[in-house]
Amino acid sequence: MANDDPIEVRIGGKTIQNAITADDGPALDRVSRALIVASRLAHTARDRARRGRYVGAPRRYSHKRPYIISEGYADAVGLSRRGWRSSHVFHLVAKGVPGVITGGMLGGLRVRNYGIKGAVVEFAGRSLGSQIRKRKRGGANQRVMVANRKKASQVWRRLRINLIQPTDDEVAAMGSATTLVLADAIGRAMSATKTQVADTTGSMLTTRQIMGDLRRGTPPRL
Repeated sequence: MANDDPIEVRIGGKTIQNAITADDGPALDRVSRALIVASRLAHTARDRARRGRYVGAPRRYSHKRPYIISEGYADAVGLSRRGWRSSHVFHLVAKGVPGVITGGMLGGLRVRNYGIKGAVVEFAGRSLGSQIRKRKRGGANQRVMVANRKKASQVWRRLRINLIQPTDDEVAAMGSATTLVLADAIGRAMSATKTQVADTTGSMLTTRQIMGDLRRGTPPRL
């Protein structure tokens, strides 16, 4: 399921075009369900990250060297001071939670298909970074835009947290929701008056949300 990249999840498969050409309806249904479920998990993980709730505890920011931020980044976090004794001191003062300071990176979270067997949750686009970049002419660039994928990789290297990693309860809820929705569909096909599935696990809220998404056939908006 997961590859070696700590900031995305992908599952291999043939291309969507191949499935369309072959009129492979079941394959297209599978990728549709995968996109819907992945979107709900991404939505849930993003909301948790904004509250500083991750799978595992983050490392502390570095104390080792002075930390200088750009004018643009200082404005974005509501600080007039740009020079700090260390990254740790800056992040104690700045608003936000470990790994999420301005929120720009999480704004780039997206879900897309990967072949016809699954979906990818990843960071796309660019957002304001803290660094300063020299120009050949004129003053330094104080508003450097950084790829959100690169930001997420830096958070992983420095803090050892994966901002979009689902919890065990969320993974269990995904399985429970899929089981319940499929059982319901089978029950309707067999004209059963009631279909019961025992021993569902995971977060009941997430289970209900995924079930609602699957039944509507539309993913939540990120």
